[in-house]
Amino acid sequence: MKMNELGLVYFSPTGTTRKVIMEAARNIDLKSVSYDLSIHKEKKPAMQFKKNDLVLFGIPVYAGRVPKTFLEYFENLQGDNTPAALIATYGCREYEDALLELKNEVEKRGFKVIGAAAFPTEHSIARKIGMSRPNKEDLKVIADFGVQLNRRIKKSENFDNISIEVPGNGPYKKYSTTSLTPKVDTTLCTECKACAKACPAGAISMTDPKKTDKKLCISCMRCVRSCKQRARYVSTFKMNQLEKKLTKICKTDKAADIFM
Repeated sequence: MKMNELGLVYFSPTGTTRKVIMEAARNIDLKSVSYDLSIHKEKKPAMQFKKNDLVLFGIPVYAGRVPKTFLEYFENLQGDNTPAALIATYGCREYEDALLELKNEVEKRGFKVIGAAAFPTEHSIARKIGMSRPNKEDLKVIADFGVQLNRRIKKSENFDNISIEVPGNGPYKKYSTTSLTPKVDTTLCTECKACAKACPAGAISMTDPKKTDKKLCISCMRCVRSCKQRARYVSTFKMNQLEKKLTKICKTDKAADIFM
């Protein structure tokens, strides 16, 4: 099959998933177009793909699930038996039902999954866990995943005989968050609104950026990283408690899982 273009549909509040999906895409011989869904959009973009496109979907795993903020954009997503590959990044704990949920969601919208992978990375909140991952060795594995996908689309006339199975259970694990809503140091905040513009969930008020809607916040930490004044922070006590808990259940030396 003569392929058209490579679509990159991803959610990457702290930039790690973007780094991973771009490394895989770099090894696929197709011109790419990106749909970065980490930037909050009131009007959801139309994402329609042809049967000879290839689409890479990339998400960070939140408590074993696909981020609900990412799925909100799927109402305008449509494929035409379009080949797709899935990428999940996770903070060295487990990715549980995330790949299965993502696979089911894209298949319902007209995509044919021809490959999937889960890559352990630095934890987005407790950054000591999996620190600096993906490292050089990780990037080699990610690049090879892209090479395998490239080889598959070049050799296949169609993808009807491909069946990808990924781990996961149904019903999915109950969706939950860490409840670590970042706080604001009002003495440092200049109301520059960088955090409000960066928030993928639209949880920070544009009129008063010192206010955060706890119900909308997904604890992605993008606002903390985007604040040049360092006015946004997480409770030290809660962070220490979380790090102690995660240290017991996370393994920094986790290896990638590839499903081809």
